[in-house]
Amino acid sequence: MRPFKSTLFGPSGGLLWHWRALRARRLHADLREQLEQWLLDWQPAANTLVLVGPSAGWTLPHRFLARFETIVAIDLDPSARPLFWLAHGKALAASGLTLHWVHGDFVEVLPGLLSADMAVLFCNVLGQLGVERSDYQQVLGALPHMLRGVHWASYHDRYSAAVGCVPDAVRKPFECMSGMDSSTLLSMGCKGEWTDHGTGELLPPRWPRRYLPWLLTARKFHWLEAGTVSPA
Repeated sequence: MRPFKSTLFGPSGGLLWHWRALRARRLHADLREQLEQWLLDWQPAANTLVLVGPSAGWTLPHRFLARFETIVAIDLDPSARPLFWLAHGKALAASGLTLHWVHGDFVEVLPGLLSADMAVLFCNVLGQLGVERSDYQQVLGALPHMLRGVHWASYHDRYSAAVGCVPDAVRKPFECMSGMDSSTLLSMGCKGEWTDHGTGELLPPRWPRRYLPWLLTARKFHWLEAGTVSPA
């Protein structure tokens, strides 16, 4: 097993990602708006929110975070905490919310934190496990069972490709129950080579899910999958 390593220059995060996210704030504006709408529609019965891999919170809206009394953030990136506070600290302090930060690997930390009175949000982290750790398939496969007793939600990379692989006409959010696969991409007119981020079995079968288009850079396009699950 190759677990996450705490580093300022990780394969999917760290200072390079913060720099890219800051430079691309205008490019990512549509995604932030779509995520805010989706998150505000989520109404978990919990006063505590656990953020898994929030980074600096580039895609997280103040209005959603301020709903909770306590937030516990788990992230390996040493630079995430101060940057998160710069982005959200003033708004969170004004709401009276308490923020606890845990610097560590969520695979090791999260099981010991879970309780029925909290909700868990995976912040675009699960689709990146494949470039961070060799046991990502086992981790993804175990998550739904581990989370059965809590409200949880995730937005994560489902597929990515060069911008030219997806027609402009289909770059809009949509909802479905069946999940996105290669046949879905073909039916939408998407062509070329797509990277499967391994998250196709994360949400239950025949489960409501929303797909959000994300122009990550001027050359790279992602489909994000977003879904919410209540305690079983």
